[in-house]
Amino acid sequence: MENNIDFEENREPITDGRGPWYCYILRNSNPQYAHLSYNGSTNNPKRRLRQHNEEITGGARYTHGRGGGWEIYALLTGFPDHKNALSCEWRIKHTNGKPGKRPSNHCGVIGRIVGLNDILRLDKWTKQCTINNKDIPLTLYLSEDMMKYIKTSDLPENITVLAGIPKL
Repeated sequence: MENNIDFEENREPITDGRGPWYCYILRNSNPQYAHLSYNGSTNNPKRRLRQHNEEITGGARYTHGRGGGWEIYALLTGFPDHKNALSCEWRIKHTNGKPGKRPSNHCGVIGRIVGLNDILRLDKWTKQCTINNKDIPLTLYLSEDMMKYIKTSDLPENITVLAGIPKL
């Protein structure tokens, strides 16, 4: 899943002083859990992935007890602060902008990427956003097997899509 992109060299320069912020989407590589996906936000993707895989304490209840095997297959970078990253995280979970269940075509591993096509075009993820999404440079790293599900021609010019997940 990793490629030759050097994660440290590709960090975005804008930050809230606690490091750049990221939104990520996970999938499970274990065959019995291969249909599962999870999304979140963090300022340290390497540590957060280790938490989800139960290598260190922390992580989400949803990802625990699934035999590890979680891997990042989508990583969105460039958020200037935690608040805007959290807003994007919420919107990835609620692609229609309403609490509750996601539309069925936005569920699962592929559905999460299909949902990104809709939310990446929005002016703001939620009302809590402090900036317009089109005013910040965002980079979406996407695993190569998922590239066919993202409609790059429909995305705003401030979003760069790169194939491959950076080494963490």
